[in-house]
Amino acid sequence: MAKLNAFALVLLLAVAVLSMSFKISGNGEVILAQGTKVVLETVSTIYSDQVNVGQMVDFRVRYDVKVDGVTAIAAGAIAKGQVMRADKAKGLGKEGFVEILIKSVTAKDGQEVILSGGNVYQQGQDKQTLALVLGILVCILFLTMKGKNAEVPAGYEVNSSVAAATTIKL
Repeated sequence: MAKLNAFALVLLLAVAVLSMSFKISGNGEVILAQGTKVVLETVSTIYSDQVNVGQMVDFRVRYDVKVDGVTAIAAGAIAKGQVMRADKAKGLGKEGFVEILIKSVTAKDGQEVILSGGNVYQQGQDKQTLALVLGILVCILFLTMKGKNAEVPAGYEVNSSVAAATTIKL
């Protein structure tokens, strides 16, 4: 009798574990788990002297994001990033920089899925040393030499992930 009860308990636990591992529910939904990788790319080139803090910039999903073979986020879906810091190149050879926080992506059912990680930071070329040396040794006007602006090229790949488990309707 004790063996039968132990077997029934093990069988019940196995059924419970298996039923929790299925991602597709009976009502036409999938659960996009927290931490699911989403590979993005920039839609167009982003220059530090052409963006402003708070501005939203577009990214595109590079590959389908699938859950058990079902596409939850399609390749080509638009993702949004927000410029957190941006500065153009300045005199004395100071370089420009841009920092973008990845925010969200549009899922197959049209809802916004919040993303985390994969932020973009680029800085231009620093020419401070060159500007100072030439300004002191050659001509003071070299002190007005600017560094280079930061540039994030079109197609630049960014790895992000889903911030919290999200139910996607099929």
